[in-house]
Amino acid sequence: MRDAVRGANPIELSDRHATMHGRTILVLGGGGALGAYQAGGLLALLEAGVVPDAMFGCSAGALNAAFLATTPTVDRAEQLRDWWLDPRTQHLLAPAGWSRVRGVARSITAGARSLLDPVPLRRIIEQQIPAHDLSELRIPLTITTTCLDCSAPRHHRHGPIADALLASSALPGLFPPVRLPAGTDAAMHAPCCTDAHLHVDGGVLCGVPLTAALATAGPHDRIIVMDCGLAPVTWTHGRCAAALSPGLIPGAAVPGEPGSQVSVACGLAPVVAGRRYVAPVEQGRGLVEVVLRAFTVARSVANRVEIANSVSDPRVLVLPHVADAWATGLLKDLPRGPRDFRSARALADAGHAATLQRLRAGAAGHSSIAHSSIEHCTRHLDPVPLDVSRRRSQPDR
Repeated sequence: MRDAVRGANPIELSDRHATMHGRTILVLGGGGALGAYQAGGLLALLEAGVVPDAMFGCSAGALNAAFLATTPTVDRAEQLRDWWLDPRTQHLLAPAGWSRVRGVARSITAGARSLLDPVPLRRIIEQQIPAHDLSELRIPLTITTTCLDCSAPRHHRHGPIADALLASSALPGLFPPVRLPAGTDAAMHAPCCTDAHLHVDGGVLCGVPLTAALATAGPHDRIIVMDCGLAPVTWTHGRCAAALSPGLIPGAAVPGEPGSQVSVACGLAPVVAGRRYVAPVEQGRGLVEVVLRAFTVARSVANRVEIANSVSDPRVLVLPHVADAWATGLLKDLPRGPRDFRSARALADAGHAATLQRLRAGAAGHSSIAHSSIEHCTRHLDPVPLDVSRRRSQPDR
């Protein structure tokens, strides 16, 4: 059955059935090193025959989406997972302390706009994604950035793919802003930049571009959300391990603030007795760590405000967060922060297991929303059995 998924032409199949049954839209949020968790979940979706008709991505989620949009197959999803486990990838996205020191020195002496050089990341994007323009991808992809000149999120469906990905991943201060051509988000039928403006990480204002996806969705479309942040913004009270207790903070799961006690965590059960999720507070000393920690807190609240009214839309299915995987014992230890790659393999395995478990719950009818969404997503493919279990023997490179 898995060979049928590997060998099928998912784009032709999805196009043929999109008009009859609505589309499957995948929304991938950012999360730094937690992109490994998302990659594991994407592998589980492809194994189950869930192939998106369109994708929206931000930051690490944009990287994952672009990687998969070129060839949406199980083999490609496995390559994406391995890419996150590769030490070379980890070094690019979370440079060692000495690299940061050298970056500070270079920035001071040369008047640079960032601590880190974006050239190595650009090089690996161009190596891994065989497309120049977003319009060339097999699955339509919209990449979210933050425009510094407009002070607003922007959503790009065409334009140079490497530039858009670098901008979407440009954490302010670490990587330099990227100047994008005017009007590259015009296809969204929304306000766009009329001049070539500077853009940075989309997570500053819109780390999970759910609202943008809903703006393009039809009444019969289904939107699947993968929010891999340690402080997720797509939780629902009483149903997600990361949800804050009512009355505390009307925003996101802020690092250091305990979540509410739940018995079911985004469709996963049972919750391990005594586990109450607290989003890790990034530890460290020095200017870089202070900036990153402040950015994480501010971004969490701003992002929750951006999508607060979208999560309850009946077309939306939010897959389990890292918090839910930890609360149910699928992840033993939480990473120390969004740049902690030491748990990459465990995160990828937990994302895979949590997504499969959520798909099983939907297929068994445990959740009417989940069941209708997964039935909609898989009806046009011959899916693999949802009890598939995968053990990988490849060592970390």
